[in-house]
Amino acid sequence: MIAIRTLLDLSVHITCLLGVLPLYRELHWPAQLVLPLAFLGGFYQDCRRRYPVPRLLWNLLALLPFVYYGAGLSLTRVVEPVANVLALLLALRLVTEKTPREYLQLFVLAVLTLAASTLLSLSPLFLLMLILQFFFVVLGLVLLTFHGSDTHMRLSLRSLRSLTGAGGLLAAGSLLLMLGFFVILPRTPYPLWDVFNPSSSAVTGFSEQVRPGAFAATMNSGNLAFRVESEPLPVEELYWRGLVLNYMEGNEWRRITPPPEEQSRLSGGRLVEQVVYGEARGDSYLMVLDLTQNIAGLRVQGSQDLVYRELRSRRRPGSYRSESRLGGRLTAHNVDPRFYLQLPDQISPRIRQAAAGLTDEAAVAGDIIAATKRFFRDQKLSYATTDLPGAEQPLEDFLFESRRGYCEFFASAFAVMLRLQGVPARLVGGYYGGQYNALAGFYSVREDRAHVWVEALEDGVWRRIDPSQLAINADSAPFAGGGSRSGWGRRLLDGVEYYWNRTVVSYDLGRQAQLVRGAVFRTRGLSLKRPSPTALAVLLGVGAGLVAIGWLAARLLVSAERRLLRRYLRLLRRRFYPQGIPDHAGLTSLARGTGDPRCLEFADIFNGAVYRDRPLGKGEKDRLNRLLRMLRRT
Repeated sequence: MIAIRTLLDLSVHITCLLGVLPLYRELHWPAQLVLPLAFLGGFYQDCRRRYPVPRLLWNLLALLPFVYYGAGLSLTRVVEPVANVLALLLALRLVTEKTPREYLQLFVLAVLTLAASTLLSLSPLFLLMLILQFFFVVLGLVLLTFHGSDTHMRLSLRSLRSLTGAGGLLAAGSLLLMLGFFVILPRTPYPLWDVFNPSSSAVTGFSEQVRPGAFAATMNSGNLAFRVESEPLPVEELYWRGLVLNYMEGNEWRRITPPPEEQSRLSGGRLVEQVVYGEARGDSYLMVLDLTQNIAGLRVQGSQDLVYRELRSRRRPGSYRSESRLGGRLTAHNVDPRFYLQLPDQISPRIRQAAAGLTDEAAVAGDIIAATKRFFRDQKLSYATTDLPGAEQPLEDFLFESRRGYCEFFASAFAVMLRLQGVPARLVGGYYGGQYNALAGFYSVREDRAHVWVEALEDGVWRRIDPSQLAINADSAPFAGGGSRSGWGRRLLDGVEYYWNRTVVSYDLGRQAQLVRGAVFRTRGLSLKRPSPTALAVLLGVGAGLVAIGWLAARLLVSAERRLLRRYLRLLRRRFYPQGIPDHAGLTSLARGTGDPRCLEFADIFNGAVYRDRPLGKGEKDRLNRLLRMLRRT
């Protein structure tokens, strides 16, 4: 026998722990320090039933979090203060003496704490915590009802199993109802992330400016940048285009609007479709496979150099479809060469002299590009992110002194030398490579894959050139290949997170409208045709699942004694009492009325156990089942 107070304390502590876990690492250090101590101290006090600190003092201490975090509350800083206040209030309630009101407060605070974690991040861990917490909340409320009627009540293991089964079924039914509401209730395209965290943005390896030597630190970030649902592609084609940098000022490349008369046309290549699931970020540039001709699923603004921007900054994960031409040609029309030959005055004389000596004045763009590639190889440049050139003359130091640099050094130096020789050139910023998850069919591209390359105008076509591939250690450089190969377990977890983002995080009003339109079109085409084997198998599987759930519910909610009694009474009614069993008749009197010794034996065994407040033993259950089978056969 187990005291119901012990079960109630255990359920409330587990419920609170499930509410805190997804939020813990986002809390400030006072809450992170207090919470473990509160769980240990509260559980210890509940076991000993001793609470040395009076409740009044704890209530006064509960005012401190409101005062401290309320002073820093603002429209742009809401979530973190509220989450920390909830966590500290939960900690204070855990160490106080618990009346039924305190138990209810703890359940409410635990649910609110778990809900607050979704305003900071929404991971698959939340769903697991929600399911478990919902079960323990339902179980705790049922236990609290019994505790309210008798504080000293004790439960047997058999009663506890029945109670747990009933709580599990109630939680499962409620979760199914919540799933239905999730699918049908309208969802705003402007989520709570934007309302409560308007200034938050992710730290990325992608930048809107390129200044050699300024962004090496971001290249070590392993955070996820985006995922792409796609067929497997050759590694050398995994260039994810973000923006074009076409103007150089000092040592910095940035983007300005190209001349309005400039036009471009994408043709040739193999058409490839992808679905991109992007993470939240502070800019509005969309990552697409180079070269992409169309984007669907978002309101975007495109330009002639194939740079796509969402009309508003993306502060939550989202998805969009793109159509790319693998190996296509980007043909330029009405290009003003002076726009792509602009250079600042402070270009190093040493670089100017090196560029002037590569080819003669009659050389065409193809010869100039080939000569510049040979120059880079002859310099024996190394791809590196440490011991980099200085900030005063970074390109000169990179080409002639240290000869070490990462993609921004390679691309910037290459584009400068092309422009010095009269070849229009520009930089393209984005990502390169990615890990392919064959279990789910998508690429994972992380921030350390951020990359910069060059586009040069040759015979009216923008050619992609990656100068980083000219490094003497290009095969082993960090950008090479698709990234380190992860294990099977990591790929499985990555797939789970991918499908979570696809089905939950990215589910919005647009997806709901798409589902409704699809359902309408399918309904119009309905006919009384013979179902396919696949559809029939699905229907049979669903039916079998519902039958199994019903059988399980009957087993959990109805005791073995009650089921045996129901079977026995049905047999009596069919064989001996066709006019109906008399009201208020006992089992023994009914058995005597049948004149069958087996009925008398059944009544003696059943009454000897159930009416003496003990469950039937295994041998007794087996004997009663045999008696019922014998009665059924005769």
